Amino acid sequence: MYIGDLSKRTGASRKAIYLYEELGLIPTPRRRGTYRVYAPEVIGMVETIRCAQTLGFTLKELAETLRGASTGQAPSLDDIVEQIDRKRRTLQAQVDAATTRIGQLNDLRQRLIDAPALWDCEKNA
Repeated sequence: MYIGDLSKRTGASRKAIYLYEELGLIPTPRRRGTYRVYAPEVIGMVETIRCAQTLGFTLKELAETLRGASTGQAPSLDDIVEQIDRKRRTLQAQVDAATTRIGQLNDLRQRLIDAPALWDCEKNA
């Protein structure tokens, strides 16, 4: 299939597909004259890349994990699982930090409600 067909089927722009190819995330397509001809399995690869991006993975992270896709060598399942686990730990740390900040904001809010004079800058000057 040509790049236009791949783009329509996956929702990825042509520019994105070229970038995925350049980064080694998808195999280099065969050529038919000046046209790139992508294998049908590339549809699933592009859809997986786009899904991973919506989950917070950068193309750089994906390239590090999937290095070798352009040569047809699949990364090990352990490598992929480890990358997912790292992303989960990062997200959990962000959730924990946000939860702490929400608690601090709730405390500040309550202190101001309990003692509105604390907010009166003119009185405190």
